[in-house]
Amino acid sequence: MLLKRILTASIVAPIAVFSILVFTQTGFALALTLILIISSWEYCDLIQIKHLAGKALYALLILLVTYFLSNSPSSLSLVLYAAGVWWLIALIWVVMFPQGSSLLRKSLVVKLINGLFIFAPMAISLLALHLQDKVLVLFLLILIWAADIGAYFAGTFFGKTKLCLNVSPGKTFEGVYGGIALTQVAAISYVYISIETPSLNDFLIFSFLALVVALVSVLGDLFESVLKRIAQVKDSGNIFPGHGGLLDRIDSLTSAAPIFILLYTFLI
Repeated sequence: MLLKRILTASIVAPIAVFSILVFTQTGFALALTLILIISSWEYCDLIQIKHLAGKALYALLILLVTYFLSNSPSSLSLVLYAAGVWWLIALIWVVMFPQGSSLLRKSLVVKLINGLFIFAPMAISLLALHLQDKVLVLFLLILIWAADIGAYFAGTFFGKTKLCLNVSPGKTFEGVYGGIALTQVAAISYVYISIETPSLNDFLIFSFLALVVALVSVLGDLFESVLKRIAQVKDSGNIFPGHGGLLDRIDSLTSAAPIFILLYTFLI
């Protein structure tokens, strides 16, 4: 498992860093378009949309919603607040699972709306961050990667107390603590590197951002696990042989991106 994670990271991470730092806004938008198409296609399998026409139409819907909202700067705040509310609902689904998930199981309308809230705010947030400062997108990804790496090793070596047994039996509170600790290291390093004469307030702000990202990224991961349990599948796809689909790789980003930019805009 560790070798697979390393191999996947060695392929995905350089591509992601290159896309963020080198691509123009248009190039970055095209890369996000490809990610949305693939991941929404995988999501269709999770919600039992099997026909090619249905998948294509839903992917197109997500792209159109993302395009129109991202080209309306005045709607950004509304999108971010709406996404925050929706992720609170997702948190309730995760905590109560398998109880309280009948709508998510049976209602196609809820599933379709859920997909819009998973993908569109993430893409809109990343586009807004990239336009503001490319490094912020990279910083967000580094925080998510740090949370994942810290959780993996802390959970492997120290994990005892189950976090959410009905959703993801392998996750532990100790893993979450490890993820939080490593994101704090990443945040402190970012402040030292990016700010010439950092103040205590700078460290507090970015440490708080890192804490929230670490926690919210876990929610994104757990919520996708809920969707996979409902669909009775192990992975969202097989684009990464032996290591799942693209949605499995961006699940933390779907929740963290809108919350990150919402807090960053408010705090900075």
